[in-house]
Amino acid sequence: MILMRQIAVLTLAGLCAMLTAAAPAAAQTASSAATQRADIETLQRLYNERFVATPFAGLYQIDRPIPYSPRETAPILVTRDGEYSFNNGKLGAQHGDTGAPLSGAEWGALVLRWRDQIRYSDLIQQGGNGPLRMLLLSAYDCPFSKKLEAALAAAGTRYAIIPSTIGTANKPFLPDIWCSPDRAATWRRAIGTGALPPRASRSCRYDRRYFETLSGMFGGSKPTALFADGTIVASPNPAFVKQKLATLSRQGIAF
Repeated sequence: MILMRQIAVLTLAGLCAMLTAAAPAAAQTASSAATQRADIETLQRLYNERFVATPFAGLYQIDRPIPYSPRETAPILVTRDGEYSFNNGKLGAQHGDTGAPLSGAEWGALVLRWRDQIRYSDLIQQGGNGPLRMLLLSAYDCPFSKKLEAALAAAGTRYAIIPSTIGTANKPFLPDIWCSPDRAATWRRAIGTGALPPRASRSCRYDRRYFETLSGMFGGSKPTALFADGTIVASPNPAFVKQKLATLSRQGIAF
């Protein structure tokens, strides 16, 4: 009887501990949802547009189809309180109140606000397993992306790709590339020769909204590189990439 009472006490204590641990998490989730609702209400008043949350905290997307390039492959994104916007009819990032473009340094620093929320392992890795110092928004159907990536491959450059396309017609094939058994090799074939893999199964967990949001943060222009120190460059020269990565390596800077 004493043993049973002890077991009951221990079980109750364990249950209380579980409930106590779960309470802060539940409160945090409720607080986050309330913050999102308040942010969206503020943005809808400012812009007279419908907004939805993105996978990145404090970043919201205009909730309507965008029928023309470069917006068609990257959504219009606005930060909390309308402070900044991405891809708002221009390439890059802008001040929300005036529409004035951010400098490259300001734009890169803004993207790095979310560096801890980027799922680096979900990006398409190229060039080995060394420290990651560059992210590249690239489109497998873009001749400029093709030229840049050919040069990077020849130099053995280590980088990670945010996969995209230059038009809506080829967007349905992105899950096929991402879900292939070797997505790095499949991407190289797609961008090098145009060869595409078999269609992905329905169980593929390709996160379209996540990649489209990242594309919007990079301005929608392909190719665009973001370096680990916050430098962001559209259509970078391969020689610049090589020099920049060497500098970051000496400084020990990586994602």
